[in-house]
Amino acid sequence: MNTVFSKGLLLATAIACLPTVAAAQDAARSADDEANGFGDIIVSAQRTDQRLQDVPISVTAITSEEIQTRQVLAPTDVARLVPNLKLDGVTGGSAGLKAYIRGGGGTDGGYVMSEAEVALYVNDIYNARMQGALMDFAEIERIEVLRGPQGVLYGRNASAGAINIITKQPADHFTGNVQAGYGTWNERRLKGYISVPLSKDGKWAASFNGIVRARDGGRQYNATLDRKVGKERFGGGQFDLAYKGDAVTGRLNLYYLDLNSDGQWSVNTVTNGQGKIVPLSGSYRTVLSPVPSDTRVKQKGGSLHLTADYPGGTLTSITGYSEMDDFWIQDFSGGVYPEMIGAPGTTPVALFIRDSDSSQWQFSQETNAAGSLADGLIDYVAGLYYFHETGRQVMTSTVFFAPSTTNFYARTDAWAGYGQLTFNVTDQLALIAGGRYTLEDKSLNADIAGVPAISRDHYKKFTPKLGINFKPSQDVLLYGSYSVGFKSGGYNGLASTAAQLAAAFRPQTTDAYEVGIKADLGSTLRVALSGFVNKIKDRQESISLGDGGFIIENYNMTVKGLEAEIAWKPVTGLQIWGNGALNDGKYRNVPASASLAGNTPPFLPDYQATIGFDYNFDLGSGRFKFGADANFRDAYFSTADNAPIGAVTSTQIVNAYVGYDVGPWQFQVAGKNLFNQINWQTGFGFSVINPRFMTDPRTVLATARYSF
Repeated sequence: MNTVFSKGLLLATAIACLPTVAAAQDAARSADDEANGFGDIIVSAQRTDQRLQDVPISVTAITSEEIQTRQVLAPTDVARLVPNLKLDGVTGGSAGLKAYIRGGGGTDGGYVMSEAEVALYVNDIYNARMQGALMDFAEIERIEVLRGPQGVLYGRNASAGAINIITKQPADHFTGNVQAGYGTWNERRLKGYISVPLSKDGKWAASFNGIVRARDGGRQYNATLDRKVGKERFGGGQFDLAYKGDAVTGRLNLYYLDLNSDGQWSVNTVTNGQGKIVPLSGSYRTVLSPVPSDTRVKQKGGSLHLTADYPGGTLTSITGYSEMDDFWIQDFSGGVYPEMIGAPGTTPVALFIRDSDSSQWQFSQETNAAGSLADGLIDYVAGLYYFHETGRQVMTSTVFFAPSTTNFYARTDAWAGYGQLTFNVTDQLALIAGGRYTLEDKSLNADIAGVPAISRDHYKKFTPKLGINFKPSQDVLLYGSYSVGFKSGGYNGLASTAAQLAAAFRPQTTDAYEVGIKADLGSTLRVALSGFVNKIKDRQESISLGDGGFIIENYNMTVKGLEAEIAWKPVTGLQIWGNGALNDGKYRNVPASASLAGNTPPFLPDYQATIGFDYNFDLGSGRFKFGADANFRDAYFSTADNAPIGAVTSTQIVNAYVGYDVGPWQFQVAGKNLFNQINWQTGFGFSVINPRFMTDPRTVLATARYSF
């Protein structure tokens, strides 16, 4: 795509000029600039605490203030704040998540064998199942989104990137907050956080945060059942016990989540006389299925973080455990008029009902050491990682009134050793070398309609990283890197036959090249620019069989792109911010007879951008605040087959908020998708079954928060 790389000349020019501009603005900083400037954001993206602007990878950090102000209520809300990040719900049940970074992700998140290319972490614990990933977290300290392969320090299934959600730790003093909210569809929310010291010296502390929320139906209307749908109830809590000693720290985290909703509702479509795909019901907000949908998810778990300082470094142990029960049922056909299949009657019928009942548990243990050698000449991180998961699932599908049951039992054991060295050649120049060696054993015991599907598979891979960092000034970092990402092979839960299910698809490998710059220009302008090339071998693509089933085939492809993040504080109280990406992706060396010959890779829009602002000023005895952002995304295909039913049109989504802070109180009204753009996130089809899955219409939420 020539447009992307002609515009790349502008990026190259900007990169060349930034060090000179930064040096000039360093000298011109004023006291007002410092007061209105950006503070340091500390992140742990490289397994050690660093300033965000010193991290030589493409990482976005979303602070607790931004989470509160910009109404980040679930992982899907993060996408507009991060370039080249796409987050959607899955099509099986209402609680799952599909995550894509730079076009890499996964489409079948509702199965116990499903593994995305984007690794989701909560408090540094890898969350293997994304069925429960859409659930709220009560109190978040920050969210870190790492773009590009994280094959050394994160490793497992992070070949496209990683998302790490860090929840708030106990404080060494008494503090807390309580928040109530009311919004669209009679949504009611109540959440709170409280932290108390347990010892006079403040070394021992405990905290609890929790949330309960519920909403009525109204997201869509079911014309066949004559009722509004979209009803949901959710509750969750988290307990933390922390010890902060001089040389030893510890944090025990326990949590429980419970979601009950009337599930996901698909909208069947037809092609009208003008060749346009339109909802059979006349609207994406009206569904016709006679079968009630349902989603129920319960998840509980915990983690234990221990650190101990030693001369020149810190030893860290991270232990995690979780288990989840997940049930969903829905009609993928969305309701079909009987006359469409030559049957009598006028009441819509369900032609593709699927229900899933699954349970999963996982355990992980990671131990790493990080520090410096030779008076700071070498910084190092080295560690060992173990992961174990088992999952059971019973899937029943009734397609054109013919039932079939599939039983899955899957097991994974993974081991890895990793290390990364940073050689500080001078105060300005550093060289990076690292690597990770991964071993994975996977097994599947399954059957489709009684026909067994059994497989045992072993994978191993070394994923290296090389990089160079150059800091011409304190506030400018230029970096370049070569890294490798790896995602092991696996099993296709959407297979139609036992033979397809038992045939493991091949692992995929990503060779990634990236250059970038991060700069604070003066104290009021912050910029991050990057360019990347990902060469992917054996990309795992899901191909529709036209009967409700899918196969997974391996393809080689190349993805190139440019990304930018900018934040500017021109005057006191005002911040203008934005992010964007330009992409170009192509399959390589595809035989003319292949399923995807001539196709465009899915989930890779040519462009994506968000522009927004936040403004606050003193008013009376408090502070008035308001802001807005607009997200623009080009059209793209949501399925690798490039079928028209899965083509997603371009979107322009506007969000805004207004609030008033006075003393310990914070009041806010925030709206998403203010112009009520009705769109869909994906679709597939065969015969008269051609469903699409709607994204959220306009929503508004009012909140009142009291902090103490």
